[in-house]
Amino acid sequence: MKRNGNHRSYSSPQPLERRPEARAFKIEDLLAEVRLGRIRIPSFQRPLSWDRKDASKLVDSLYRGYPIGTLLFWETAAEPGEMRFGSITVTAGGRTDALWVVDGQQRIVSMARILLASEADNDAFALYFDLDRIEFVPPPSAAAQSGDAARWLPMTEVLDSERLFQWLMAKSSISKERRDRAFQLGKRIREYDIPAYVVRTDSEEILREVFSRVNSTGKGLKAPQVFDALHGARTHSRPATIKDIVTELEPLGFGRVEEQTLYKLLRVLQGVPVIQGGSDGPLRLSLGEAEQAYRQTTEAAKRVIQFLKEESGIPHYELLPYKQPLVTLGKFFSHHPAANARSRDLLVRWLWRGALNGSHQGDTVSTRKALDRIDPDNEALSVQRMLDMVKQKPDIYPSATEPFNFRYSASKLQALALIALAPRDLESGKLLHLGEKADRLFDQEIPFHQVLAYKTPTQNGLYLSAANRLAHPHRSGGLRRLLLNVADPAVLVSHGITDVAMQALRDGDAAQFLILRAEHLQRHFERFFEQYARWDEPDRPPLASLIVSDEEE
Repeated sequence: MKRNGNHRSYSSPQPLERRPEARAFKIEDLLAEVRLGRIRIPSFQRPLSWDRKDASKLVDSLYRGYPIGTLLFWETAAEPGEMRFGSITVTAGGRTDALWVVDGQQRIVSMARILLASEADNDAFALYFDLDRIEFVPPPSAAAQSGDAARWLPMTEVLDSERLFQWLMAKSSISKERRDRAFQLGKRIREYDIPAYVVRTDSEEILREVFSRVNSTGKGLKAPQVFDALHGARTHSRPATIKDIVTELEPLGFGRVEEQTLYKLLRVLQGVPVIQGGSDGPLRLSLGEAEQAYRQTTEAAKRVIQFLKEESGIPHYELLPYKQPLVTLGKFFSHHPAANARSRDLLVRWLWRGALNGSHQGDTVSTRKALDRIDPDNEALSVQRMLDMVKQKPDIYPSATEPFNFRYSASKLQALALIALAPRDLESGKLLHLGEKADRLFDQEIPFHQVLAYKTPTQNGLYLSAANRLAHPHRSGGLRRLLLNVADPAVLVSHGITDVAMQALRDGDAAQFLILRAEHLQRHFERFFEQYARWDEPDRPPLASLIVSDEEE
């Protein structure tokens, strides 16, 4: 980096003088280099983050011949030193051809800890191979090993063929099937080829640049994309991917539903946790199950969108204060597609109460609790359980005087209240139909625009509030100019602007305009929220659910 006055300029990184050497390391050869102290970990490598479960998946990939990625080494000099790989300590002498790990630290360290440990159970990554179930497992209990010692093969015996042979000879009663599996395991692990690049340069700055690019360039696949990659290509019907579901929902005029939200719904409908754990593998289904999962998710999402638009006063996905209810409602309507009118009315209350008191904010615990309240066989009971989670009425509702930021739930609630006024176009006087796809309101950077621009830090307060926002597409010249030209009082009322407030604006008193509009909007907000939440009304279930038949008595 060079400085030039008050400006900074960045010089391009230097190219490598020699192309990296492409080669492959067999596992036994790679770990021999670890034992010899040739493989080193540079100081700019990040700390280890893998655990035994991650390491087990790596070794299982080696056994099954799956690709595990490419290693990247920097070949240069290294001073004498001592290195630790878990329980393994390697004393390394100085050398001119050390291989410093640029990419592959987690994989190399995991393999060393599993395969090079001096004792079978000494390392926290220790693994055994179950010769009957053909899977890698943590160290079995002493009782299990004493009961059938020939079943559990310590992975510390696998890397050296002579050592493996001696272990098998010591198990005189081992069956031919187990013996063959053990030899097969050893051969597959030892002879697995890992592709690698070896970079040779004297510049550590170049290596840091390479390391940065290797570890930051590109974007990893998200969970829905991984699921589609595993299942979408095999599915011949439509929808065949999560993205197909998004496309199929768009004609409903609810906006573009996020793939991540739909994938959570798909998982829930398959009976697995809504959130994929960090160490969990992707959801795997058969061809028929995948086709059914895509269809089921689509139908459930359609029912939810219809419910949100037609009964709940939420016309667009971006206006949902929290996204978690879409998943919960999707599960409910999947089990109860023909829910009766009373249940649907109570679900509207559940939706708005949870949005107003924050119960729907969507952390993993609250989401699981909400999903667990749904009984596949009892519609009325499900609704009552869901309502019980949102019964606490908040002390205050979102205020028209607080800062407006459309990224936050409180402002989305305010936005819904503004749209409920049925705002009209300031120029034509026609109904705007805000929230529908055709108006592209939510394609704009700020979907609810400011009436008055504030020019100094002291002009904050109401200038930042909902009182200074209009549910109206932006027009050249600004919204204030358009307001001043409106002659129809009904158009102003549709934006929550009274005659008195408008007169203040015409008189040039912007501060008074905001005060009067905030007071008017606050009264409207409270009436609007009460209309949907209905805290003070009884939440009795449908009468039909209270009738006990003679057979049930």
